[in-house]
Amino acid sequence: MKILYISYDQYEYDGRGRELIRAAKELGEVTYITRAFGQEKPQEASHILYQDRGYSRFLLFVCEQAKRIGRQDVIFIDNRKGIIPGYLAKRLTGARYVIQDCRELYDRKSAAGVPGRIGCVVERIFTRHSDVIIAANAYRAKRMVKMFGLKKEPLNYENIRRLSYSSEEKRQQIEKECQGFFAEKKFRIISTSGCDLSRTTLQMLEAMKGLGEDYELLLVGESAEEDELIVKETIRGEGLTNVKIFPRLDQDHLKYFVENCQIGMVTYHQRDLNNKYCASGKIFEYLYEGKPVVTSTNPPLRDFCEKYGIGQASDDYEWAILKIAEAYERWQGQVKQFVRRVHVENNNHRLAEQIKKRLEEA
Repeated sequence: MKILYISYDQYEYDGRGRELIRAAKELGEVTYITRAFGQEKPQEASHILYQDRGYSRFLLFVCEQAKRIGRQDVIFIDNRKGIIPGYLAKRLTGARYVIQDCRELYDRKSAAGVPGRIGCVVERIFTRHSDVIIAANAYRAKRMVKMFGLKKEPLNYENIRRLSYSSEEKRQQIEKECQGFFAEKKFRIISTSGCDLSRTTLQMLEAMKGLGEDYELLLVGESAEEDELIVKETIRGEGLTNVKIFPRLDQDHLKYFVENCQIGMVTYHQRDLNNKYCASGKIFEYLYEGKPVVTSTNPPLRDFCEKYGIGQASDDYEWAILKIAEAYERWQGQVKQFVRRVHVENNNHRLAEQIKKRLEEA
């Protein structure tokens, strides 16, 4: 089976995308198109990079590549921005089937701006025509049936993924480069949402004010300029010396940072469907590094923490962090127990088998 996978995301920073590609490879021969980041090089001969010149040119690029590649059996669409190029590629390659991963869950009321609302319309029109639809958790799968008028509930593919070093040499290089930063003994909490205010960052700062100098919060990731300015002003105004801000880190650096922290923060607001029924891959990245988590009280996060005992879901972050710190070894033990039972490879294999079955039924 020949599969063309289309994504407007960047391979290096897209954990879900990387795992979907691995699952697709269990189905057949995969050619995959992703957006390039900086001087990024293709992962292999079958990896095609689009040097970013905007979305409209991406459509043309995909059409050119589809003509060049020729006959395909399946088009695998990753996320909303893959829909239009994906269906164009279906026509150009003569593909019989379309697999669509819906990692987000927005309706027109909650979508951000005109592009977001257009994305909702496009998704509503095309999703019901895809042969296999994938959701990011069971909560979303159930809601999508009604939202898109689907005959079958989408496949549930959780964001189970782990961080890894690209090489042992790279690990050693990063250790040499960063170990000084972690030399001082502190109880460190990491959030990879940057300074995003919608991800309850100000509540995290309030917690750090109460926790004091023995604790340190690392805010890692891209942020809107306005959000970062507000966070920096809050840090200065409150006299917080236990909060550090870092830009977006590549997978190698991120793994090293998580390894050297004690807790991972996973937080979302609950003002729209996409965030309320969040499907966090970050939670698994932390757990695979042996780190308990503190989460907001969104239904999937709350239920996950309660079911497996791998962290504390609360809107009082200071209390939750102290709760884990007081019995840290016990929490770590529960995390280790959990990750022994959950495997990235099994998750991918299960998805591949479910896709095969759906295609046979199509």
